Amino acid sequence: MTEPGARGRALFCAFSAGVFLAVYLLPPLLWPWLGAGALALAGLFLRQRRRVAALACLGAAAGLCWCGAYRAVFFAPAQALDGRQTTVTLALSQSPTPTAYGAMADGWVLQPGRAPVQGILYGGEELLELGPGDRVTALANCSQTALRPETRFTARATRGVFLRLIAIGPTEAERGDGVPWWCLPRWWGQRLGESIQRVLPEDVSGLLRAMVTGDRAGLDGPTATALKRAGVSHLVAVSGMHVGFLMSFLTLFTGYDPKSRALVGVPVMVFFALAVGGSPSVVRACCFQLALLAAQLFGRETEQWTTLWGTLALLLLLDPFSAANVSLQLSFAAVAGMALVTPRAYAATGRVQVGEKVWGSRWINAALRLGRRLLAATLGASLFTIPLCAWYFRSVSLAAPLTNLLVLPVAGVLFAGGLVAGLVGMALPGAGAALGWVLAWPARYALWVVGGVSALPYSCLPIVRGGYAPALGLAYLLVLAAVFLPRRRRWVLLACGVGLVVGSVLLTRWGVSVAGATVAVLDVGQGQSVALLSGGQTALIDCGGDSLTDPGDVCADYLAALGETRLDKLILTHYHDDHTNGLPALFARMEIGEVILPAMDHDEARQGEVLALAQMEGAQVTWLERDTALPLGRMTLTLYAPRGAGEANEEGLSALAQTGAFSMLVTGDMDQTVEERLVETGHLPRCQVLVAGHHGSRSATGETLLDAIGPESVICSVGADNPYGHPHDETLERLARRGVRVYRTDRQGTVTLRVSP
Repeated sequence: MTEPGARGRALFCAFSAGVFLAVYLLPPLLWPWLGAGALALAGLFLRQRRRVAALACLGAAAGLCWCGAYRAVFFAPAQALDGRQTTVTLALSQSPTPTAYGAMADGWVLQPGRAPVQGILYGGEELLELGPGDRVTALANCSQTALRPETRFTARATRGVFLRLIAIGPTEAERGDGVPWWCLPRWWGQRLGESIQRVLPEDVSGLLRAMVTGDRAGLDGPTATALKRAGVSHLVAVSGMHVGFLMSFLTLFTGYDPKSRALVGVPVMVFFALAVGGSPSVVRACCFQLALLAAQLFGRETEQWTTLWGTLALLLLLDPFSAANVSLQLSFAAVAGMALVTPRAYAATGRVQVGEKVWGSRWINAALRLGRRLLAATLGASLFTIPLCAWYFRSVSLAAPLTNLLVLPVAGVLFAGGLVAGLVGMALPGAGAALGWVLAWPARYALWVVGGVSALPYSCLPIVRGGYAPALGLAYLLVLAAVFLPRRRRWVLLACGVGLVVGSVLLTRWGVSVAGATVAVLDVGQGQSVALLSGGQTALIDCGGDSLTDPGDVCADYLAALGETRLDKLILTHYHDDHTNGLPALFARMEIGEVILPAMDHDEARQGEVLALAQMEGAQVTWLERDTALPLGRMTLTLYAPRGAGEANEEGLSALAQTGAFSMLVTGDMDQTVEERLVETGHLPRCQVLVAGHHGSRSATGETLLDAIGPESVICSVGADNPYGHPHDETLERLARRGVRVYRTDRQGTVTLRVSP
């Protein structure tokens, strides 16, 4: 006889599998037909009394059909408004937040005869005067947030936000009668976050606000990057760890009595999940905690895999498109890893303790046990999330175990202390500030550890084509195999995995040092950044783009992964955002020796920002007014002064990198007219590589330039699905007629060239 738990797991697992198949692989047209087929199979298995198989087919059918129903009810109305300019009414669900150009408001778009659609409205600063329950009516440009409705979703779309509205002109507001009851938890969470921001010192308030409420509005870019590189981003993503801290804090008042814990814990868990935004990770954690409270109350044991699959099915029932949500995938992968790996890792570390005769042995042994638990939990959670992090964030943190060992012991104090300080500060600001002053010291310790570890050159390795990816992938498989093998073989595999990573790092570093030059056109999305390394010296041409990771961090990560902490020369072709918006992060991460700028009259504001950054970091500034040849290790870097006039693109500089028989030309965003002037006056040599001008637009990379330098390869630095159509078909046709090989960062990722000395 099949146990009830197996039946529940079969149903929940199959439902989730059906949803994932619908979201990622199957076109919507097939959802109802495959659902009907799965339902027919369920009936067949039921007649054969194969109940588990029947439930699995029934779950899969329900998942496929539910995706179709959800799409028709909630997603189709958003598609109907896509690309239209129309008057819309938005019922606010939370207080608007400021943006660089005004304000942003979340809420529900109300349409007569249709279900409300969750959307986000961008408008003027007058939105900041409104609150949850108020309504805004505006003429707006509407667009759906999903890039491809059938398979691919943006981060907002995976959280149920299907419409983006940009207000045109003034908005009309209709005040509500106070905060609606269904908005109260989120409204309270925002007030708590603002209180934490007020009562804690400025240098730590952003961290504590993010830890307690999940709101990263006060977290500056360098700190967020340091958390990612150090492998502790989960500190500011409210999840199971934070829910565990909250339940431990509540236990101080309820004790361990099951009834008291359930009576207090259940409403607090539900309210907390809603207050911090109801992200998949926190909903999953609260469901787990509620199941545990229910089991304790009724004197039963929880079955963790049934609870895991049941929670996943519940989340997908609320929003099937959240299957593509990175937070959901990471959260469940971490829990699965901790269930499968953490007990084995804890046992493998052995029982290490000091004798009773040693002074303070009790505290030392307690610290050792805590260290073993933290290390085992970190390894368990990390082992299943590493592939997802490598896929989505293109990096793997090697420092995560060390950072977690050093930071997690104070994380509970920071969470509970931040919660108390924020609550007290809402009623007694002075008392809250006093608590915040005390709490700031452990928070500064955590930031000090994170900053120090993240600054280490190899703390985080980027996943780039032809880089560390093969070695990291093989090392991961070795570690994964070691977890499930007998102890004797386990340590051999672990040693091989560590040796493989270390060997890859040393080999890569050696390859860079002996090469005549290493050139990399970095994948920064729709933008440009070209790294040059030769003879122990480094240069970067431009630093901008629209990649998910800040382009400055992309550049710094690439150089740090090669052991470089200093950038000798930073060269800007011109000042447009897609060539410069990564500079704040770059300056925060790296020591920069010299900044070389074009002398132009355009973009004075951005010039001022660049000069301020250079002055703050003590970098030398050089204005390029005439053609100049500079040594860079074994390479010669020739910089051509601007040849054009009128627009920033035409007033930009260009660069020629040469070593031995290799030459590469970077022309920035200059058009064909300016290219012709460069050919006439620049005495350009034949070049093996050309970085396509203006990201491959049809107005650049013209016939005259191609005839003059005769490139063998052209690299287009472009972003996927960019709205400009780069690289343009005309440009690609010009290159195809000459038999030129074309590489694109939107398809190949970072393009790296190693040049023999």
